[in-house]
Amino acid sequence: MNYKEYYKECRDSYSNNINVEEFYNKPVRIIPETVFDEKYYSFVDVLSCKVKNEFDSITTNHIMIECQDFWKYEEQVSGIADYIVPYLESSLYGCYLYVDKVYIYRTTKISKRSSSYLWHYDNNPSEIVKNIIYLNDVTNSNSPFEYMADNNDNGVIIQPSRTGPNNWRPAPNNSRVTMEKLFELHKKGYKPKKILGKKGTTFSFNNDCVHRVNPIKEGYRDVLNIRVKPSLKKIEKYIDKRWTSGYDRTGAVNPNPERIFL
Repeated sequence: MNYKEYYKECRDSYSNNINVEEFYNKPVRIIPETVFDEKYYSFVDVLSCKVKNEFDSITTNHIMIECQDFWKYEEQVSGIADYIVPYLESSLYGCYLYVDKVYIYRTTKISKRSSSYLWHYDNNPSEIVKNIIYLNDVTNSNSPFEYMADNNDNGVIIQPSRTGPNNWRPAPNNSRVTMEKLFELHKKGYKPKKILGKKGTTFSFNNDCVHRVNPIKEGYRDVLNIRVKPSLKKIEKYIDKRWTSGYDRTGAVNPNPERIFL
């Protein structure tokens, strides 16, 4: 069974008539502020302060500073997920979900674009969605998320070469988008679109949309990244050590969509 087949089973068991085409064709979605309340922003504020204190004390030459143990912030991360994941279940996926990965990181100043700072796609199954929560205000100057979009803000999705156990091949060009492809998109009217926003701004994105992060010009950018996967049944806790991990384990998605326990 591949991811698309498994996702269909999950949707059927959930019984929600969400437009599946919109799920696949609308790769970047900002979650409406109406989903959140003061308690949500309280979780964000506390996490923002704690993460800033941790990262301010770290000096690195790497392109990102990574929180190696997000479990020390479990109360805040779980509190945030308890708002985001139910919304994704009812309004985007139309099925039960669980959180398989949590990343907290800070983008740093770099002299030359590389890795995630280049146009790319993640080459994971399209049914794997990442959710970005800005932990501080993000402007053009401090590393906004950017994706290629048309005049209607529809993004560009590259079909992944990893869709299930029988199709799990490496991506061409190491999933980087060539200059020829970018020129082709430009001729079709696609342009880069940046997501700016206040602390707490939250958006979901299909990991196979053409996207990149931008270098820091001034200030800093801290991010909480929550990755979700479909489930056939309701999971009692969205985030749990039995099925959720961070930088302590590989971020590679398992080829088997039914595998939950790591």
